[in-house]
Amino acid sequence: TTTNTSSPSSSNESTSSTNNKKEKDKKDDSNIFLDNLGKIFLSSIGLVLLFLLRSTKSNNSRVALREEMENAALLDPLEIEDLRCANSDFTMEVWNTVVEEIKNEFVARGISSMTYPQFLSLVMRVMKDVKGEGFTVQMGHLMDRVVIAELERRREGNDNVGHQEGSVELPLSFLLASLSLALNSSVADRIRVLYDSMLIGNEMNSSSSSSSEGQEESTNTNNNNDASKEQVEEMIQNLQSTCQL
Repeated sequence: TTTNTSSPSSSNESTSSTNNKKEKDKKDDSNIFLDNLGKIFLSSIGLVLLFLLRSTKSNNSRVALREEMENAALLDPLEIEDLRCANSDFTMEVWNTVVEEIKNEFVARGISSMTYPQFLSLVMRVMKDVKGEGFTVQMGHLMDRVVIAELERRREGNDNVGHQEGSVELPLSFLLASLSLALNSSVADRIRVLYDSMLIGNEMNSSSSSSSEGQEESTNTNNNNDASKEQVEEMIQNLQSTCQL
């Protein structure tokens, strides 16, 4: 009788002990997160602060670069706008005529650069042929300012460049980018003509090999529509030098 009485009691104690152990294990499991809740919160705050710090530094660098470019710019955006408004008659039709004349007189002969006076002389002649003696580039001193600064920049980087502005040749792509300052057109048209000016070198290469077979000429024509990395880099520099970037 004594043995039968103690057996249920021992079983109950064993069950109670097992339940207490499970509850303790559950509490221990939940405490792993609760004990580290502060660390997790502080880590999250630290990541947010790090992100904000990096974002602030990036914005400050971008603003500093923009301010540096604006301070170094030779032309104010309002001046460029005034230049284009003053040349309301300098339309895409006139531009295309000027470019066609440049291709015929220079590119067809393998010439990819000229002096600024030569370029202006050609532009003035074409403009007069199109709309008479009174048709010229208005507020041209703004274009002169950009070109003179480019000549000075090239002179500083190359001791072999002459000291007389009129004797130094400039790439056609830069001269056309400078002339586009006065072009009264839409942004899309201006982008297109700037892209076309990049490809003048390709047209010069194709004109020198015009005796190729028909299939080869067709292939070259397709390649002429592609700008190389060097041409893109040169145009970006031209846009920056002419205060259009």
